[in-house]
Amino acid sequence: MNDNVTLRVNGREWGGWTSVRIGAGIERLARDFSVEITRQWPGNNEQVSLQPRIKNGSKVEVLIGDDLVITGWVEATPVRYDANSVSTAISGRSLTADLIDCTAEPTQFNGQSLVQVAAALAKPFGIRVVNEGAPSGTIPGIQPDHGETVIELLNKMLGQQQALAYDDPRGRLVIGGIGVTKAHTALVLGQNIISCDTEKSIRDRFSTYQVAGQRAGNDDDFGAATTTALRARTADASISRYRPMYVQQTGQATGASCIARAEFEARQRAARTDETTYVVHGWRQGNGALWQPNLRVVVWDPVCGFDNRELLISEVNFTKDSKGTLTELRVGPADAYLPEPEDTKKRKKAKATEEDPF
Repeated sequence: MNDNVTLRVNGREWGGWTSVRIGAGIERLARDFSVEITRQWPGNNEQVSLQPRIKNGSKVEVLIGDDLVITGWVEATPVRYDANSVSTAISGRSLTADLIDCTAEPTQFNGQSLVQVAAALAKPFGIRVVNEGAPSGTIPGIQPDHGETVIELLNKMLGQQQALAYDDPRGRLVIGGIGVTKAHTALVLGQNIISCDTEKSIRDRFSTYQVAGQRAGNDDDFGAATTTALRARTADASISRYRPMYVQQTGQATGASCIARAEFEARQRAARTDETTYVVHGWRQGNGALWQPNLRVVVWDPVCGFDNRELLISEVNFTKDSKGTLTELRVGPADAYLPEPEDTKKRKKAKATEEDPF
């Protein structure tokens, strides 16, 4: 299968790259790419011909074979040379990069869904929003703080709704759930896994998580009870030694939001221990489809303790250089990628206890 990487700019296609890196993931809002051509200095002194012909700010489509993988902007055209060789490169990000970098319009949103608010925020940038199983509930009144970027405001809402935001190959903003699709090909030690890299670290895990918060009082509910008595406590049974962590819940806290935050800290930190990065040959699965982030994939790797365990692909990096054509896949339990909740009354509250819930 033809897996040449092509940049399509202003109706013209550019290829023949000697080095390629393309990255996408569910913990980023914008895919990125970098391609490079390295040449020897020509004997006829045609240095001018080596200068980049693709200009910064150009709209670009990045394709692997016939598959579109990025729609975005050219952001850099670095040139590097010495006495023997010269290299020219092109790099850029998805259209959604502007949502990361730019300030949100100062608009008040009331009684709208997450997708509706996201669409309104993205509209000034000409970016469409795709609903991939996003929650349909309404968001309480929200507006961006002064100077707050679009992604910063989105992250607040994603925590409330327990949803993900990432981009797709067409440069659209996707709002959806975790791991809605399963990968066709499993990752199997001794078959397609070339290498593995994992820390298996418990450095960021603690034996107990205690969350405290406060809320404003009113005529019937005021004083110390509303400012100091909202607490929740959760334990991580796998951490046997005494390692407490105290978290101050920001904003208008409730007993339920404190419990949710404590659960979140314990679950996500435990799940991050199992994050693993695998490298496989090629960029495609057994059915010809490219590897993609947010796929559920079965992993058999007894060295890392995975016995046909289903994990989530959080990051995909396609590379091509002197080492070959490879895909780097970062995987982990789904809990590792849940956004931080603000209030999860509907979630299960196992192992968490609330103290003095006024």
